[in-house]
Amino acid sequence: MQIRSDSMMAQHADKAMRLLQRASAQSELGSANSGSSNPFSDMLVGGVTKVNEMQNSANGQMEQLLTGGDVNQAEVFTSMQKADMSFRLLVQIRNKLLDAYEELNSIRV
Repeated sequence: MQIRSDSMMAQHADKAMRLLQRASAQSELGSANSGSSNPFSDMLVGGVTKVNEMQNSANGQMEQLLTGGDVNQAEVFTSMQKADMSFRLLVQIRNKLLDAYEELNSIRV
């Protein structure tokens, strides 16, 4: 079960990174065209970047623990839990944004 969960997290992280790169490219293109940045887009990109950094940090600490590095088990556990909770929050935010988008699309004018 843990292996499947890790592979699913890796897939979601890959998708999130691709979306982040696409949003970043569009944000740069939009700010170059209009001369201003979009604070909402910047907030989303910053949030995804922060979650990705937390995931990478937790994975690095886990690797150090497994290879015999000088890492406290409680710190590794805490960082893994923080990364997991931040990822779950990011997924819920994405779901809410998609629901709002679908609701706006269903409105007939």
